[in-house]
Amino acid sequence: MARHDTLDTASVDEFRHQASSLLSEHRIRRIDAVDTAPFRGRVRAASLGDLQLVYLEQGIGIDVDILEHLDYYDLMLAVEGNNRITCDDARTHVGPAHAALLSPRMRARMQMDASYRQMHLRIEQFALDRRLECLIGRSVPAPVIFDLSVDLTTPQLSTWMSSLQVLIRDLDADGGLTAHPLAAASVQDMLLTGLLLAQPHTYLAVLHQHDQPRLARRALARAVDYYEQHLTEPVTIGDVAQHVGVSVRSLQRAFQEDLGTSPSRYLQSLRLARVREDLLAPSGPDLESVTDIAYRWGFVHLSRFAAAYRRRYGETPSDTRFRAINS
Repeated sequence: MARHDTLDTASVDEFRHQASSLLSEHRIRRIDAVDTAPFRGRVRAASLGDLQLVYLEQGIGIDVDILEHLDYYDLMLAVEGNNRITCDDARTHVGPAHAALLSPRMRARMQMDASYRQMHLRIEQFALDRRLECLIGRSVPAPVIFDLSVDLTTPQLSTWMSSLQVLIRDLDADGGLTAHPLAAASVQDMLLTGLLLAQPHTYLAVLHQHDQPRLARRALARAVDYYEQHLTEPVTIGDVAQHVGVSVRSLQRAFQEDLGTSPSRYLQSLRLARVREDLLAPSGPDLESVTDIAYRWGFVHLSRFAAAYRRRYGETPSDTRFRAINS
């Protein structure tokens, strides 16, 4: 996260103040009181919707006490070194193959070695609750409580970590894909869904239930109408499911059974049709480019847009525009 320079300091108090403003209020003490190694505090932070990545390093071994109960989820990852965590009666460690996931209402005490460099993924509670509600099709009466220890070597969490690393690289790029609201919303939904499926928590059994009721035709019609009314906006399947009042899984099943396609492909077909209408519109002095039209109708990745357009209409968008201008 080299592009996200927030703070470099030799002051413990300045480091603590900045880290507390991004995460939670905490107290820092040197593990070895006679250690004369210099403190080298570094803080980096970047946001994606309701997620925030916070990178911290300090250059000395420290004890950290979180002084207030969390009101968010904090996934702690080791870039290097080790961190031993005590949370109520549970203990775990953060290292190359293990992370820790603190849930709301928790407090923790940590012991970090001098080489420890850490990445925090802060997830707002309302965002995770909303994502879970979209997936199960009903409200969540209490916060999700995850298992504290996270085994990053499991197949699902290994895949999830690869996705997170792609996000970090994209956030560090100039003009990365997640700078576009459509892409940012989709990436956030993917990460939250993946974490809910991969890491044990109090609603996991509910989430894995497969006997969900078939979506009524009226609800499906509402979903279709919602898509048609929000074609230029960064709409996710979770948004539609929440609007209709069903789970994401039920919505996907209804589209497949009644329309023979997935919600995402249905949305793509609507957007492609609008693009074609604009490309075939009479030319004028302020003729829009193909790129501008594609962006307006929600296509972020232009090469994929062009390929999808050609599969559907048997010609490239530029060919369509050329015919319209010269007809």
